[in-house]
Amino acid sequence: MTKTRAHKRRDKRRAIRRPEAGGEIRFKPRDRELVVEAMLAEQDGDIGHALACLVRTPHRFGSSWANQLAELVTLGDRAEGWQWARFAVAAAQRWAGVIPSPLAAKVEREVCAGAQVTLVPDVADHSWHAAAEHIAIARTAANVLLFDELMLELFLVRVAPGLDHRGGGGRDWTSTSARAYEVGDVTGVELRVRDRETEEWQVVRHLGESVGLPPDALLYGRILRVPGVPAAVFADPPIVIDVAAAEQLAQLAATEPHLSERCIALGAAIRSGFRYLQAPPECDGEPAAGVRMLMEQGLDRLEAERFAEVQSLVAMYAVDQTSTPAYAFRAAEALAHPPVEAEVRRRLVGPTYAVMWRALADASNGLDRERFLSLAAAESVSAEPVR
Repeated sequence: MTKTRAHKRRDKRRAIRRPEAGGEIRFKPRDRELVVEAMLAEQDGDIGHALACLVRTPHRFGSSWANQLAELVTLGDRAEGWQWARFAVAAAQRWAGVIPSPLAAKVEREVCAGAQVTLVPDVADHSWHAAAEHIAIARTAANVLLFDELMLELFLVRVAPGLDHRGGGGRDWTSTSARAYEVGDVTGVELRVRDRETEEWQVVRHLGESVGLPPDALLYGRILRVPGVPAAVFADPPIVIDVAAAEQLAQLAATEPHLSERCIALGAAIRSGFRYLQAPPECDGEPAAGVRMLMEQGLDRLEAERFAEVQSLVAMYAVDQTSTPAYAFRAAEALAHPPVEAEVRRRLVGPTYAVMWRALADASNGLDRERFLSLAAAESVSAEPVR
């Protein structure tokens, strides 16, 4: 394949993945109808239909919602209780985000005010940073409603009782308060965290919360009790805050503040963590020689960069196994893209790599663990990529 043909193939893939040149995702009326249908289906426990609806909308471009649905569909009966618990909370957040409630509107407004972020995103700003800020705000506002205002109980009892059952029962979830946690060590899939208020250490399932976290940062979130070992998991991805914000929230909690005051403080805490946001892989500028070679062999720029990262992780694992949980998390993100996994199966399997893939599996959960075990068992067929 010539370089020109590779570039044409790359451009075609990019055109398919990015319908709007500026990076903006625009929903047509039919898209909105499909999103509502997907929400209703997931509330009824029909995960397959929810995914079928969602992939027909712009959400198909790597959204966490689509990925979560796809994993549950793929795992089927192998999905564990903690996965259903996280999914139940995520579904409840989506529900809380669209209910026409004055209380919901007030909470979102005050959280945005505290974070010093506009209620409506700037239509001209499609940066990853702006998107990450509004995702953190939306989740925080939803959690105020679900946990502090007990709407999660309404959701699980009246709207989606099936999700309540699959998640191991959420009867005690609404009494779970948000707390600031210091991050300890990671062993396999177990992360040790220390409650800054009670100084108690707990073990939760590690889902990448510690990866890339600076030493001065804290996690702020709610820990749910779930079936299995470890028997606890963060209800949703915790937000990252600094020590000053954690101390302010602790002082505020002791005074039983008014809703507005609490939401503004939460917004300020979110803002304290904006500097810790981790940028996605950059693809600006000229690609490295190895990446360029992969592009000439048929991968697009993003796929080539992700495969190159896996190669880098393999090299790092060979000299330092102490960061295996971080390697596993980053490798899983790259392997979630089918072209990258296909390239890995052609180039990075066999006896030379089997021990590493099993080690990554031991530090992974769900579908990621199964994928790593499959790579450990795979035999090398050919290093020549399919053109």
